[in-house]
Amino acid sequence: MSIIVNDNKYFKNIEQFLKKAESISLRRWKKVRFGLRSLASYTALATSLASLAWLSNQLEAVPAVRLEPWDLDAAPLVVLDAGHGGHDGGAVAGGTIEKNLALTLTLRLRDQLLSQGMRVKMTRDKDVFLPLEERASIASQAEAAAFVSLHLNTSASPDVSGIETYYTKRKTLSAQRAMQAKWSLATGSVQDERGQWLAKSLQKHVCQATQAVDRGIKERSYAVVSQSLVPAVLIECGFLTNAPEMEKLKKRTYQEQLTRGIAAGITQFVKAHQGRPHYGIQAEAGPPTAPVEEAESASPQ
Repeated sequence: MSIIVNDNKYFKNIEQFLKKAESISLRRWKKVRFGLRSLASYTALATSLASLAWLSNQLEAVPAVRLEPWDLDAAPLVVLDAGHGGHDGGAVAGGTIEKNLALTLTLRLRDQLLSQGMRVKMTRDKDVFLPLEERASIASQAEAAAFVSLHLNTSASPDVSGIETYYTKRKTLSAQRAMQAKWSLATGSVQDERGQWLAKSLQKHVCQATQAVDRGIKERSYAVVSQSLVPAVLIECGFLTNAPEMEKLKKRTYQEQLTRGIAAGITQFVKAHQGRPHYGIQAEAGPPTAPVEEAESASPQ
């Protein structure tokens, strides 16, 4: 389970703990200080020790929570995007609708990242439609350390399977202007290498975790990545049109493997770039150019 705080940012919920405390801020844990103003009464001491014992029991009940060694006040924020939603169902194959499976996987990925001490913001956590530009804007306005959009693939051939990750170095003209202003870049065409680095990290770890066919990383100007001001990728998590892969994607154990791999890739990238968010952005000589944007669709064969 999880709770929402501060406008759709998620943190782990300690269910039993919340029965006795209506709200909790993880950032305040560091400031907790236990002390006794007076040792005049053994009763007061016993009460304090009993409270500590109760708190210890509650924390031990939290399954597999592991925080990375970054300061909670500066914990990286990752924005996750479950592809499609609402009236836009995405691909449909074998009775599975892309928007639903994408949301299931994204929620599992959210939990993986939370367990590693990151902050997470979702573009959607239910079946609603959001325009592509709004999804990218959410990540940009949040100044996320990474933006990952999850999708499922289709193919005309039922034999095609595997995972592939998309990025772009060339942003839209409006995104380039915003990046120039934000990072005080020289005028010219802006090239952003960060998405490629994030894509490499995700692709490596997710294929290792799942043993799926590695279809590599590819540069495409999908709107959610080309409009984003932060490191952004779109990952196709498997093919709905491949029966064996679809059966695996329906299983919780495989979903956990897949999202654990994606989380590992995000973590590696974020650690490598923490404290230098604009590293990999550069302005080149010549007039700015922009790609022709695309909406996510079936993978070209």
